[in-house]
Amino acid sequence: MVYINVFYHCFKKQLNPLYSEKELDNIFFLLITHILKCDKVTVLFLLNKKKKISFLVYKELMKKLWELKNNRPIQYVIEHAYFFGMKFIVNEKVFIPRPETEELVHWILQENYNKDPYKDNYVQIFDIGTGSGCVAITLKKRNPKIGHIYAIDYSNEIISIAKKNKRLHNVIIYLMKLDVLNDLISYCPKTKNNSISIVVSNPPYIRLSEKKILHPNIIQYEPYRALFVPNHDPLVFYKKISFWIKKRFNGIVYIYFEINQFIYLDVLNFLRNIGFFNIEIKKDYQGIFRMIRAIYYGKK
Repeated sequence: MVYINVFYHCFKKQLNPLYSEKELDNIFFLLITHILKCDKVTVLFLLNKKKKISFLVYKELMKKLWELKNNRPIQYVIEHAYFFGMKFIVNEKVFIPRPETEELVHWILQENYNKDPYKDNYVQIFDIGTGSGCVAITLKKRNPKIGHIYAIDYSNEIISIAKKNKRLHNVIIYLMKLDVLNDLISYCPKTKNNSISIVVSNPPYIRLSEKKILHPNIIQYEPYRALFVPNHDPLVFYKKISFWIKKRFNGIVYIYFEINQFIYLDVLNFLRNIGFFNIEIKKDYQGIFRMIRAIYYGKK
C-alpha cells in the first residue's frame, strides 16, 4: 500500500518542468479520477485524510505518469476528453477538443437555437473536419430541432472514433468520408433556394513556421494533418470550403470558422472578396481573435 499523497508529490515533482501549477492540478485530477473511477471531491477527501491506495493502483498511476513525462497529452493517456461537459473518446488519430472550439459552438447555438426546421423549410449542418465528432454531436445534443447534421473527415480511422462518440451520446448524425482538399468540391449537398445551411469548421490553420511556439505534447502526439498548413498557403482549407459553398449550395449559408490569430485579417478579407457578407469576428476567452462568421446567399 502507498499513500496517495506520496504519489501526488511525486506527480508534481516529475511534471513541474512541463506544466504550470494550474495545469498540473487539472491533469492530476483528470488522471486520478479516471484510474480510481471516482469524482474530484472523493480525491480531495483521500488527499486530506492521507489515505492509502493499493500497489496495483499505484503501479498503474506510475505507468501513466511516465507517459505524461514523455509529453503525451493527458487526454490521450486516459483516452477521453471533455467538451461542453460531455465525455468524448479520443486517440492520436483525432485532435483534442479545446475550450476555444467550445466558444465557437456556443456562438452557433446562440445565433441558431431558435431555427425551426419546419418553419425555415430546411436546416442542415456540415461539420468539416469533424475529428472526434464533438462539434456535430454537441450541436445535435444542445439543439435537437436542427435537421440533418453531416460530419465529414478524410479517413476511416477518424470516422470510426466519431462513430463511437455518436453511439456514446445516442444522437443521429451522418458521418461521411471526404478529403477536404481533394474530394469536397465534388460533393453536392441537397439544398434549395429557400434552404438554410450552417457550415462549421475548425480546419488546420497553424503555419509550419509557428511550430516553435507550440507545446511539445502537441507537436509530438496530435495529428499533423489536423494542425499544420504550408507557410505559402495558410488559407488553403478556408479556400476549399468557401469555394465549395459557392459552387454547390443554394439558399442561405452561415459559415463559422475557427481561425489563426496571426492571420485573421487575411481570412476576413478573403471571405469578403469572394462574396460573403455580414462578416463578424470574435475573440476567445483569452482575448485572441479566434472565430469568424459570415453569410453567403447562393442561387442558381
